[in-house]
Amino acid sequence: MSALQPPDSIVDGPGDRASRDRDFFDAVQRAVDEKGLDRVSQDDMIRYSGIPRTTLYRRYGNRDAILTAFVLDRTAADLAACKRLATGEGSLSDRFENILVFAIMAAHRHGWLQRELNASNSILDVLANAFELSSEQTLVPILAQAKESGACRCPAPLDELRRWLMDQIFNLSRQHYASEEEARRVVRTYVLPVLALEPVSTAAVDKIDFIYRHIKGLCSKNGDPAR
Repeated sequence: MSALQPPDSIVDGPGDRASRDRDFFDAVQRAVDEKGLDRVSQDDMIRYSGIPRTTLYRRYGNRDAILTAFVLDRTAADLAACKRLATGEGSLSDRFENILVFAIMAAHRHGWLQRELNASNSILDVLANAFELSSEQTLVPILAQAKESGACRCPAPLDELRRWLMDQIFNLSRQHYASEEEARRVVRTYVLPVLALEPVSTAAVDKIDFIYRHIKGLCSKNGDPAR
């Protein structure tokens, strides 16, 4: 077979689209492994896949569109898992935590993704776009539901909160975590409090009130009444 002749599984015409796309993205993966996501070109994709340039553009779009679709294809199983977590058991806070931790640990499950996140800023827009498209099917619906029901008490508007949350996921994904538990600690400490998903418990309020009254009493005894 000529190097310029496309394999039967990815020729332009009738056929199994899922199989055709899988073959193409496997070819893109080989190109990315060789060049890196930021340096891979459409010429590289053509060389590895055997798809003519006009067919490539008609079928998948420009370079950035192809790379975004590639990232979504490679992380499709992660997206499906996040959907299950969003509708799974547990409190709203638990489900948010599970989704966020699973999402930011994606780079640890995919070596190529962690490499690309840390390699160059020139490709970050493509990765961020792919992350955002994935969130539209997982995180955004549950966030919108939480805002509408009042379960999310953060005063920020939904769209602003969504953008902030995506920034956190994207930036935290670029970090290295020794374990999933470490990632959970980060999410619990820096992300979940902003969402204000659960009210302070009565016991906590009582404890704060007790401490305040105790301090006030000590100040009064010392002749310096608490204000």
